[in-house]
Amino acid sequence: MSRDRLLVPLLEIARGTDLSEDDLTRMVGDEISRLSVGARVHDYIQVIAVKRVCDKVRHSASHDRAGGNHHARQV
Repeated sequence: MSRDRLLVPLLEIARGTDLSEDDLTRMVGDEISRLSVGARVHDYIQVIAVKRVCDKVRHSASHDRAGGNHHARQV
């Protein structure tokens, strides 16, 4: 699966936040770097990284909406 296709769900989740596509790409790259350290199997690292960033963005966005802020802060 191409990395671009992996980012589609993340871009949809981040819509309506202050995060740019570059921010999201950087966040995924950072997560991939963290997951790669000491990893023996690298097959699903991109998928797991995108999932984790999706969860962070979703959590941040819902937390900000609950606090009355309609724009998510950068995670």
